[in-house]
Order: sequence, then structure tokens, then C-alpha cells
Amino acid sequence: TALEKGRIGSVNLFASKKQDSQNNIVLTHELLHAFGATDKYDLQTGQPIYPIGYAKPEQQPRYPQKQAELMAGKIPVSDHENKMPEHLNQTILNHLTAQEVGWLK
Repeated sequence: TALEKGRIGSVNLFASKKQDSQNNIVLTHELLHAFGATDKYDLQTGQPIYPIGYAKPEQQPRYPQKQAELMAGKIPVSDHENKMPEHLNQTILNHLTAQEVGWLK
């Protein structure tokens, strides 16, 4: 968990070499909290929130998505299912997240 304003952060990563790619996703997600990014997933279900937690909310059909919005952390494959991206290159920052971290006005 990372606290906003960059005061403190704690990240649980895996020590296995096989987990390097997913560790990069988790670490980047948590680091972005320090720059003001907010979570884009439902804290109770873990499901990305539509539309702010989707990489391509305008995609038709909506599912399955091929990428994850980094602050949602998962690729939505249906209304109630998601999967963890395997690599950081399967994630994007949407406009809202880019604004939160100061990359867009």
C-alpha cells in the first residue's frame, strides 16, 4: 500500500525471478500513488471500475480488453472477471491517471 503525498509506501513483491514482470507492474502502480494517482478498481471486488479503470473504455465489444489501466491493475475480460497483465507493456495510463500525476492538464 502506498499513501498519497509520498510520505510512506510499502510494497509486497515476490522474490522469484519468474515474478519480475508482475513485480514491475505492482511497483509502478504503487509508485504512481506517490505522484497523486488514485486506484481505479473496486476495493471490495478488485474489478476495474468502468470507465475510469479500463484501458479502452470505448472499445466495442467492451470485452475482452487486451490491456490494463495501470491504476486498475487488471485486464477486464468480462463484467465480473479480470486477469493480471503479464508484463508492464500490457498496461497503459488513461487520461485521468495522466492528469493526476501531472502529465496532462
